[in-house]
Amino acid sequence: MINRLLLIAVAALVALCTLPCEVAAFGVSRGAESRVSRPSSTTMYAAKKASTKKSSAKKSSKKAAASEEEEVVNFKKAEFVSALAEKTGMTKADSDIALAAVLNVIATEVSAGKRIALPGFGTFKLNYRAARKGRNPKTGEEIDIKASYSPSFSASKTFKEMANPDR
Repeated sequence: MINRLLLIAVAALVALCTLPCEVAAFGVSRGAESRVSRPSSTTMYAAKKASTKKSSAKKSSKKAAASEEEEVVNFKKAEFVSALAEKTGMTKADSDIALAAVLNVIATEVSAGKRIALPGFGTFKLNYRAARKGRNPKTGEEIDIKASYSPSFSASKTFKEMANPDR
């Protein structure tokens, strides 16, 4: 039963990824009007702000810039389960179980070091991050960062084309 649900859930994820029209599950639309502009880089500040007036001025300018950009619409798990149930014809309860099973398999297999490739969607893998030196942004003190593993996702060419229809 779970194997059948797992296959259906994976098929639904791949089907959602390869649709030529609007894909609400990923918040992706073919039109440029729904494009969300993202900041080009993130800046970290190590020094404290000199005064509260400067910080409040920065906050108000950030709020103004954020209001000019379009809001990113969150697609919550319940909505995703409903869309999955609608696409597959399964009940919401079965869709929820299938989604949980797919995510569980992906998490356990990737954390075990396996690479999961879903054609037309992307690849999940585990990346190694070597030990390195870093800085505490608050104090500027140098710290040691331990080596670790980090899960990553790389979108397929098809998925990237869906996200960038105007290219």
